[in-house]
Amino acid sequence: MVGKRRKSRRGVVLAGSHQRCWLWGRNAVLETLRAGRWKPFDVIVAERLEPSVRDEVTALTASLGIELQKQPFDEITERCRSTEHQGLMAKMPEFPYASLDDVTAMKGDSTASPLVVVLDSVQDPHNFGAMIRSAEVLGASGILVGERNQSDVTPHVARTSAGAVNYVPIARVPDLPAALSTIRDRGLRILGAAGEAEHEIRQLDCTGPLALVIGNEGTGLSPELRGVCDQLVRIPQVGRTESLNAAVAAGILCYEVRRQRSLTVERGA
Repeated sequence: MVGKRRKSRRGVVLAGSHQRCWLWGRNAVLETLRAGRWKPFDVIVAERLEPSVRDEVTALTASLGIELQKQPFDEITERCRSTEHQGLMAKMPEFPYASLDDVTAMKGDSTASPLVVVLDSVQDPHNFGAMIRSAEVLGASGILVGERNQSDVTPHVARTSAGAVNYVPIARVPDLPAALSTIRDRGLRILGAAGEAEHEIRQLDCTGPLALVIGNEGTGLSPELRGVCDQLVRIPQVGRTESLNAAVAAGILCYEVRRQRSLTVERGA
């Protein structure tokens, strides 16, 4: 989503317009509060919310210093224009993007070689959220996106990611090719996903520090990013459909990296 940001009454930039800055849904709101990285301005709970959930939300908002309001279920539905809020919604500021250092940092376990998922102009918020979810679940150390022609991390993206935006660093940079060059200088190999690539991802050793570059569904990888990649790889396909959905492809690529790294740990045990 690209557009002018609105400021809250406290002068802090909201995550979209006054309608689009709302995050709703029990899982999305709870995961955001539990992580404590993307702190909401306000949280609203339904008056008839079950006690166990209400008590957790009350404790979390109190610990974070967030104002908690109670409203009738129907009023929350009217405010967010959805019946899927499950009695919870939160007004969100702009997403706190991480730094390039954060996304390339080593993790603390034995499969700790950095895996950075680089997304080239992913404009669909649903696909973006699904990619974030797959990357986080499969152990990516971070996600890297550009500032141009790229969906922002919005409440809609957060809902689609099932809260994963709170647990994997996401960095946004003005010059994606330059950032990839910096990543290479730090010892990461750059693999770009392309359907016409000679080698399949499973044929390569993906156990070392790695960046996976995935393009958008319309045009794939841009020429600028192709020029920075050390090698292009593909997912084996046997059907007649031309290509996979970009979010599905991201999940398969991340899984193959995780599979290889898990095997390496098992063999070394």
